[in-house]
Amino acid sequence: MHNSQGSWNTSDLSVLWSTLTTVPMKLPPELRELAEHQRGILTTEQVVRGGLTRSAIAEHLRTGRWQRMHRGVYATFSGEPGRLAVLWAAVLSAGPGAMLSHQTAAELAGLTDKASDLVHVTVPMERRASKAAGLVIHYSARASEARHPARLPPQTRVEETILDLTDAARTVDDACAWVFRGLQLRKTTQANLARAPRPPSEDALAV
Repeated sequence: MHNSQGSWNTSDLSVLWSTLTTVPMKLPPELRELAEHQRGILTTEQVVRGGLTRSAIAEHLRTGRWQRMHRGVYATFSGEPGRLAVLWAAVLSAGPGAMLSHQTAAELAGLTDKASDLVHVTVPMERRASKAAGLVIHYSARASEARHPARLPPQTRVEETILDLTDAARTVDDACAWVFRGLQLRKTTQANLARAPRPPSEDALAV
């Protein structure tokens, strides 16, 4: 995971190297590159588009070289997936336009050191994401504006993350704590928070 300067720490690099070295060499070059980019995670659509068949996916699963993370989402390696692989699998399982959000985006942005048990994902309001164990699905009317333009896995902007968490906070103190944390850690500014509009409504579904 990136630190506040955007670099990788030693433990994260170790996890990344472990993941990359377990991606099967038999993947076509372009598909292997995509798998490495996504921490070893691929979807059925990506695999088929990359030149492999559904039968090949079934064979990789049967022999244990691959493992199913969610419906239509696979880890192209055996062994325990790292945290980033788990997050990539979650966001890919939610389909086009999905992004990590709320507590999970806060984790990636360095707003919290605690990894939540459930993975929070936001998808566009006009879509409905497939059910997946361990995910909390949120729906947003302005998902495209909320998504960070560069950070991967896809995730909400810092300001959106903070405001999502303040909206979901159970108490005023908890809501204020997220704002103060973002400002204190210099993840955002008061001006940026003020410019971030809020959607008219949003619902969440734990699945």
